[in-house]
Amino acid sequence: MMSEQKQCILIIDDSPMQLVALENILAPLYDTKLAKTGAEGVRIAQSTNIDLILLDLVLPDESGFDVLRQLKQSKDTMDIPVIFVTGRVSCEDEATGLNIGAVDYIRKPFTDVVVKLRVEIHLRIVAQMKFIENISLTDGLTGISNRRSFDNVVRSTWNHARRTNDCFGMLMLDIDKFKIFNETYGHLNGDICLKTVASTMSKSLTRGTDSVYRWGGEEFVIILPSTDLEGSMLVAERVRENIENTAIDLGNETTSVTISTGAGSIAPNNMDFDTHFLGFSTKVNQALFQAKNNGRNRVESI
Repeated sequence: MMSEQKQCILIIDDSPMQLVALENILAPLYDTKLAKTGAEGVRIAQSTNIDLILLDLVLPDESGFDVLRQLKQSKDTMDIPVIFVTGRVSCEDEATGLNIGAVDYIRKPFTDVVVKLRVEIHLRIVAQMKFIENISLTDGLTGISNRRSFDNVVRSTWNHARRTNDCFGMLMLDIDKFKIFNETYGHLNGDICLKTVASTMSKSLTRGTDSVYRWGGEEFVIILPSTDLEGSMLVAERVRENIENTAIDLGNETTSVTISTGAGSIAPNNMDFDTHFLGFSTKVNQALFQAKNNGRNRVESI
C-alpha cells in the first residue's frame, strides 16, 4: 500500500544554524524546503506545493513582513499559512504580522516540542480545509468533479491556452432517453446508471490532464487541454463507444445506455474568458442538441 504524501513545509531563514535546527526537527515528519532569502522563498512557494511556511522576521534582502505581503498578493500563495519564527517579542511586531496575515509566532530560542506542536496544529487545519474544499468540488452521487470545480478549471485552462497560444477541447455529453430509463427502472437504478456512466467516462480518458465533470442531471462535460478538434472528436468517439458497450448492473438484470455528444475546440489567443467563453460553450451545446436531433448515440462538432 502506498503511503500518504508528506505535507510540505518551507523554511525561510538566513541563519544556517536556524535552518539546520528547524530542518532536523521537522524533516523526519514532513517534506522540507529551505530558503535563505525572501526572494528565494517566494520563488519556491510559487513553484512548489507548499502547505506551511516558517518565516524569519529579519532577512538579508527584505523583512519578513515584506515577504508575507508578497505571498498574500499572489493567488498561488495567498492561502499558504505563515508562522513567523523570531527572537523579536514586540507587541507591535506581533500585531503587524497578524494583521498582514500570519497565523502564529514561534519565539527564538525555540524548543523541539513547541515547534512540532505549533506546526502540527496548523497543518491539521490545512488538511481539514483541503478536505472540505475537496468535498465542495465533488459530485456527491458519482464521485467525479462537480460544476463548481468545472468553473474553476475551465477558466484556468482557457487562460493557460491563451498565454501559450495553445488550444483546448471541450465535450458536452448527455445520456440518451434518461427520463425513460428512470421511468422504466426507477430512480435508484437511475443513480446506478449515472455512477456507471461517470466511471466509464473517467476510465476512457487516457491523459492525466483530461477531466470529466457532472454538469447537472444526466449531463456531463469533459475538458481536454492542448487538444484540437480532431483530437476532441477521437476522445468523444472513444467515450461514446465505451459507454454503449458498458453493462449497467441493476442486480436482477443488466442493461445499457448511450450518449449524445457535442465536441469543440478553441485557441483563445487574445480572447478574454469572460467575454468569449460563453459563445464557445453555447456552440458546443448546440452541437450536442444536433447529435440528439440526428438520432442520438453520436458525436457532432461545432
